[in-house]
Amino acid sequence: MPIVIRAENFLYGAQAVTDWSEEVTPFIETAAATLKQRLSIQKIQRLSGGAINQNFLVELSDHEGALLKWVLRRGQSLPIPGSLDRASEYAMVTHADAIGMTVAKPVALVNQPQASASIFQWCEGQTEGRTLLGQLASSSPDAIRGLAQSLGAELGRLHGQASSTRAEKALVEVLGKRPHCGFSASIDLLTKSFARVKEPKRYLTEAFQHCVRESEQVFKARGNASEPASISHNDFRLGNLMIEPKTTRLTAVLDWEFTAWGDPLADIGWLTAPCWRFGGKSAVAGFGEIDDLLAGYASSSADAAYHQQLTERVARELHFWQRYAHLRWAIIAAQQGERAVSGDSEALELLLTGAMVASILEPTLGHYWGDVPKTTLQSPGLVESELDRLLSEAGLHLKAHLASGLSGPQRYSALMSANAIRLARGALRLPKSDSADSTNSDSAAMLAKEELAADLAIWNFRG
Repeated sequence: MPIVIRAENFLYGAQAVTDWSEEVTPFIETAAATLKQRLSIQKIQRLSGGAINQNFLVELSDHEGALLKWVLRRGQSLPIPGSLDRASEYAMVTHADAIGMTVAKPVALVNQPQASASIFQWCEGQTEGRTLLGQLASSSPDAIRGLAQSLGAELGRLHGQASSTRAEKALVEVLGKRPHCGFSASIDLLTKSFARVKEPKRYLTEAFQHCVRESEQVFKARGNASEPASISHNDFRLGNLMIEPKTTRLTAVLDWEFTAWGDPLADIGWLTAPCWRFGGKSAVAGFGEIDDLLAGYASSSADAAYHQQLTERVARELHFWQRYAHLRWAIIAAQQGERAVSGDSEALELLLTGAMVASILEPTLGHYWGDVPKTTLQSPGLVESELDRLLSEAGLHLKAHLASGLSGPQRYSALMSANAIRLARGALRLPKSDSADSTNSDSAAMLAKEELAADLAIWNFRG
């Protein structure tokens, strides 16, 4: 069980602290009190990424001058429906650490009256997907194979019987009772997630319905065999994997807030889905091969029969689980857009994430529909053209003049604002639709295609 700690002041001489100090320092004070350490804060830095949670690097020194590095993690804005809270995620990382996975070592779970935060040891490495993929491109083939194998071994430990047996008792309050069928648990997770989208796009509904129907065929091909669920990380991808590029070594598996009982192939499909390859051509996170991933998976278990069964299922089902991954990510993106609170510092980023749903679902719906509908944007009318020029100049000002003089979070915010303006200019160019709404299934499908075509045209507009 995680240690829950409350505040006493064990800090001294805090210095060189950024504007985040007022919010973050009380959590660090509490952790220091429980650890009975006299710690001095040297630096607090907001880390990039984390649309669901805020992450801070906290550098401290003890009374002997030794340097400590912690990562403090706390929620921001409204939580994603169905995601784990701070205490539950902390318990999951503690479990992963106990079964030998490569994770950031848990330090403390801190409960304050209005909020909670989890603290972990800092791990060196890179998580930004495209940057990391570029750095890995110069690694040797042997190093790449080794990294892919290490990712397979991590999943094998998480999905393994020892992990599940331990979790059935230790994590029942976090994950609930272990389902008798892992496949059904993953489909149930998808269904519950979709049900929490308040106003789903028509094409999101179409994708969900197609995927559920396909899942019935996949399960039937398995012989309707029900096998107990294993723990699924449910966000195991480049971007949540801390990797040291020079050594091509995994240093931590991060972000456990979506963990649930499920089917092992849900994690494998997520890791290999095109939406998480960041432009890379190889199946495993854009850089590795499936055979190496499965070889690493097998190394974590002595059950040769299970590994053979898993290999056969991957060969037969992987494309389904990749479509499942695209759909789950689209659902999460839609939820992100819906949880944006006007005026909140994260609202624009959440709304932009919500605008990604069409592009995320494009390959999945292309498979189910046989093609991807297109629409041609039109030149704006007289009134719209005046608005378009104003927006165009605002976007150019943000990118060419403001962002160029900024760095870090401020530059990112300026570029986000310019991106939002680009989308608004695309929307001004949409042709008027004369389709009438209808509950007829053929008309519903047509409307979904028109809606997808419109949103894709806006998303792809470059000005």
